[in-house]
Amino acid sequence: LLKQESPELLQLIEDFEVKLMELKDELHPLLQMVKNGTIPQGKGSRYLQTKYHLYLNYCANISFYLVLKSKRMPVHSHPIIERLVAYRNTINDLAVIDQKLSSQVRMLLKNYYDKKEVKIRKEKKFSLFPPLDFKKNKPKRAPALADGRAAEAALKYYKMMEEKLKLKRKRTEDQDTPEEEAALEGEDPNKKRGVTYQMIKNKGLTPRRKKIDRNPRVKHREKFRRAKIRRKGQVREVRRELHRYAGELSGIRAGVKKSRKLR
Repeated sequence: LLKQESPELLQLIEDFEVKLMELKDELHPLLQMVKNGTIPQGKGSRYLQTKYHLYLNYCANISFYLVLKSKRMPVHSHPIIERLVAYRNTINDLAVIDQKLSSQVRMLLKNYYDKKEVKIRKEKKFSLFPPLDFKKNKPKRAPALADGRAAEAALKYYKMMEEKLKLKRKRTEDQDTPEEEAALEGEDPNKKRGVTYQMIKNKGLTPRRKKIDRNPRVKHREKFRRAKIRRKGQVREVRRELHRYAGELSGIRAGVKKSRKLR
């Protein structure tokens, strides 16, 4: 079923794994050698950098394709397919150059990994802090008798804390009761109960109104302000010539006519 729906999927996954391995094991060490100066700057180093970026882009596009497939989105008409084909063709074109350089690349990689192995051996040999032997330095278990005593002491402590809390609660209750009684004694039984803030705010099921509707004065002022703006569009206000005329501030629109026709 998977092969029928998308025959390219399995091949792309396999290609993705191969290219990532090649990036990690071959191209990354070679670029490190370019940075160190083992491989001189020139056409060879530029070729390695181009190939490295090409493989990275190819893997990124494959991962995007896999994301689309995981979300069950249609991929056949998606531009990612064209990109993958273009990258694949470019990588196939590089195969001829790879065959020519294969012997030199193998030799460089062999030297790189040999040096790395020697370095690791030296580090192990001359390490300042040898690895700790956990078996020798294991702490001895405390005897069972000590554990039992510690548990008993903890239980006693918890019981003592519980008793203290109970006493504290009892004291607070004893203090609260006379205060409540005194408050009740001081109140007049015929007097009406005071209104609380919650009672004032409890208006029941009222419709939602705008904030401006709360204050009629503010509402009328806002209406007047908007009416003045509308009026300016209908009737031009008289302007006295206090200063010499220097043109319209807002500019003159040639298409607008506000004059009356004389019959």
